[in-house]
Amino acid sequence: MTPEDDWPSIIARITPNAPVDLDKALGVAGDVDAAAPPATQVTRPPSARLWARRDPKASYLGIRVRQPADNTAQLAAQLAAAAIERAVIPIILSYCERSGFERFGFRVERVLGESDEAEMAMETELARFWDLAIVIDLEDVANLG
Repeated sequence: MTPEDDWPSIIARITPNAPVDLDKALGVAGDVDAAAPPATQVTRPPSARLWARRDPKASYLGIRVRQPADNTAQLAAQLAAAAIERAVIPIILSYCERSGFERFGFRVERVLGESDEAEMAMETELARFWDLAIVIDLEDVANLG
């Protein structure tokens, strides 16, 4: 878990620059290039339950990542700002090998399963373990406000 005093250092590390993917540069076979999911336009926050929790110190927010986004640095900055301003700690639930949030220091939980049901069961278990207020898709992060 990321201590609350680590968020300024996480924000300081956020940059749109990324390390060079050596597998792509060297032409190693088997590399999968996943396109970012399309952004959806929703004008309201995902849930009011996020801001009103029993624990006055912090709420935990699950961020479901099915594919890495092109604008991970921008989304990471929004999540880090929410962590500081609203005492909301994001937990990344990654369905892909690399979510893109690892390099910034976010807590990333990998969701694995042989089937959709097994993946959903693991996500439900992680939601209980972290006492997640809600779980939203990565595309909805821009609507947190």
